[in-house]
Amino acid sequence: MNINKHQQRGMGGLTIMFLIVIFILALIVFFKLFPVYMESWKVVDALESIAEDEKVFNKTDRDIQRIILRELSEKDIELFDAQNIKEHVTIERISDDELVEVTMTYQQEKLFVGNIFFLLKFKERVELP
Repeated sequence: MNINKHQQRGMGGLTIMFLIVIFILALIVFFKLFPVYMESWKVVDALESIAEDEKVFNKTDRDIQRIILRELSEKDIELFDAQNIKEHVTIERISDDELVEVTMTYQQEKLFVGNIFFLLKFKERVELP
């Protein structure tokens, strides 16, 4: 079998440049969105840490919101304050099992380039005994 060395070529310069541009674009997206997802993980962690309080079912909705705000401020999350926490937190009591279901819905906009934004919507839910 004869193999012609002139037919065996690697990637061309244009292909390499295209791959480099794609790689740089993926890095930019990663570094723009990763902090937002880290905040989301902190929100989930704050909601799960509320489950350590065994008497959550007996607390009022406002008390649960205050506990959530305290946990979020300890984790340096400044998305929520005393005025807007009511919009983002839904508390549902399941009396048969004495469970409290806390759902946080919120969204964040992150600038990508120019006037292009990422809109990230989050819905975190935890059941508290």
